[in-house]
Amino acid sequence: MQKVLQVSTLNALMLGDFNGAMTVKDLLSDCDTGIGTYEGLDGEALIVDGVAYKGTADGTVVKMADTDTLAFSTVTKFDHSVKEQTITNIEDIKTLKEKLQPIVDQNKNIFYMFLAHAKFSKMHVRSCYKCAKPYPTLAEAACEQREYHYENEEGQIIAIYCPDYVEGINLPGWHFHFLSDDKTHGGHILGLSADEFTFKMNAIPEFDLVLPTDSDFGKLNLTEDLSESTNAVEGN
Repeated sequence: MQKVLQVSTLNALMLGDFNGAMTVKDLLSDCDTGIGTYEGLDGEALIVDGVAYKGTADGTVVKMADTDTLAFSTVTKFDHSVKEQTITNIEDIKTLKEKLQPIVDQNKNIFYMFLAHAKFSKMHVRSCYKCAKPYPTLAEAACEQREYHYENEEGQIIAIYCPDYVEGINLPGWHFHFLSDDKTHGGHILGLSADEFTFKMNAIPEFDLVLPTDSDFGKLNLTEDLSESTNAVEGN
C-alpha cells in the first residue's frame, strides 16, 4: 500500500530543531516525490522523479548529494498511473485550493500528494538561508527568508495535503512548493496564477513517521500549541 513517509514533526521544526534526521539516500530508498527542508533550515526541499533538489535563498536550485540530510520532509512513492486531470482559471492559491476541494472532500481524513504542471503567468516563492547553531525558532528564522517573483514560468508544483488531526505533526491543509522545468529556481509558494494546470493526485491512506534521535529533539516540549505561529510562518 502506498504511504506517506514523514521525517520529524512540524512542531519540532517550529521550536528550532533543524538537525539533520535522515540522509537523502535513505529518504529516496523507497520514495521519489515530496517536499521539506534540509539540515539547518537550508532552503526548500523539492523532490521529484527520485531526485532531491534545494531551492536556495539566493533564488537558485541545486541538486543534493546522497549524504546531505533533511531536518523535515514529507514524501511518497508517487503513483503516476492515476488519471491526469485539468483545471483552469487559477487566479491565486485560494482559487487552486477551492478547485481541489471537491477531490479532498471525498475523504478529508487521509493524505494527498499533488503534482501539477503549468505555464504560470505569475509565481511567487520564498526560501530561507541556512541557520547556524544555536538554532533560532522557525518564526525567527523566517525573518531571514528571501522572496522571488517570476512571470510566464513553466514548471511543476509539488504539494502535500494533510488532514486537520495531524496539527503539530504536520501542517493541516495544503503546502505547495515549486520547481521550474529547467531546474534553475524554485521554493515554497506564496502566490501564483495560471490559465490552466494539468495535474495528478494520489490519495494516500497510510502514514509513517520517523522521529529524530538527537538530544535536542528529546528535550523539546512538543505538547505546546504552536498553531498561531505556524500559520503565520507556513500558512498560505
